[in-house]
Amino acid sequence: MVTPPHAPDTTLVEGEARVTAAAGAVLVVGNGQMRVVPFTGDELLVGRAPECDVIVEHRALSRRHAIVRRKSRLTLQDLGSTNGTRLGERVLRGGDAVGLDVGAAFHIGPFSFIVVAPSAGDTSSQKSGVERLVVADPSVERVAPLIQDIARSGVNVLIQGETGVGKEVLATSVHALSGRPGPLTRINCAALSESLLESELFGHDKGAFTGAVAAKAGLLEAAAGGTVFLDEIGELPLGIQAKLLRAIEAREILRLGSTRPVAIDVRFIAATNRDLPSEVAAGRFRHDLFFRLDGVTLRIPPLRERPGMIGPLALGFLEESAGRLGRGAMRASSDLIPALEAHDWPGNVRELKAVIDRAVLLARGGELGARHLAFAPRGAEAPASSPPPVTPPVTPPSTPGAAAAGEPSLDFLTPEQREDRARLLAVLDACAGNQTRAARQLGISRTTLVNKLALYRIPRPRG
Repeated sequence: MVTPPHAPDTTLVEGEARVTAAAGAVLVVGNGQMRVVPFTGDELLVGRAPECDVIVEHRALSRRHAIVRRKSRLTLQDLGSTNGTRLGERVLRGGDAVGLDVGAAFHIGPFSFIVVAPSAGDTSSQKSGVERLVVADPSVERVAPLIQDIARSGVNVLIQGETGVGKEVLATSVHALSGRPGPLTRINCAALSESLLESELFGHDKGAFTGAVAAKAGLLEAAAGGTVFLDEIGELPLGIQAKLLRAIEAREILRLGSTRPVAIDVRFIAATNRDLPSEVAAGRFRHDLFFRLDGVTLRIPPLRERPGMIGPLALGFLEESAGRLGRGAMRASSDLIPALEAHDWPGNVRELKAVIDRAVLLARGGELGARHLAFAPRGAEAPASSPPPVTPPVTPPSTPGAAAAGEPSLDFLTPEQREDRARLLAVLDACAGNQTRAARQLGISRTTLVNKLALYRIPRPRG
């Protein structure tokens, strides 16, 4: 759902286009649509008229609605539009231009416009808009520059992905990168009853109900200056959805038993493993709340779609678990990573961590191999008091091209991992295969070196 940037009068349409944002760009999101428009000149006119640089066919926009300029500084000016232009808590209706920070968002109706600055060496600008909103690694150190821009923009974020993919990790990363001084408040919408959820979210006044002996601020009010993470938003009861919509639109809440609204300053991040558009169509989720939450939708693919992360994640969990359980430094055998990559991981990263934890317990120190892996049966749950039965690992099929060349397939490695592999091979060669000397020269432990050999499909040399 991206618009080709070279067409001067394009509108939001279906289809994909590649975007080069060498001179900067504006990200346009809203109404379930998204596109990236290059910002190559000094001005960018937004509206419905054919002469606009960014044409959005929606009744919320005037023909010539607003203009973004970048000369000595970046500014935004509303051109006397009917519905105004929202910037933070302000609504601009004509008047002089105001300052606009790079990465900040302004809003017109259901659409958000984010000015994105180019980053040196940012190859993500060569990807389509949809590709750039797919998050391979949700950790704060590895999110793409565009995600960092979105984090700083203040726009509401909806995170989609299967159970266990790392939605809470990404929410934490977005908050950490946002620069907001307040806390990250986590709310599990599926964990509380409707009555408790309403009181927890909005708070209550003294005497609002039996047992309310004192006034209490709700979580939305207490999160002032911070971010509210609404996990499992698809489980939210319809009655609470209506009240949450008002809080998001008006940035104010009404405590239970009170008639005086309280202003709030929070940024909303929601997460779900449900297909919210389908929930809207079925009447189980409010369409207006969906569009308010869906400022930008970020998708985390399931682990089976990013096999290159299985090995690094497993080795990280191995080191963490071995230390926590007092097992000391543990090595990964050559068959461990292939066995892990052969599993389809219905529980994603959460399941991978549980499998490694069990394996470390079974191995009792030393070397961790495929024989120690215990996968839970698909579609069945083992009793909480007993560990799941061991499912023998499946040996992954070899790549015909790799077998013929006598080399393993390295398609799963990232460019950084390929560089690390080449450096490791060069040092091993210089050290005549002596692993202890190579580890010392690389500045890592011998155990870490052995684990990298397993990850990179390098046969262990003698020494």
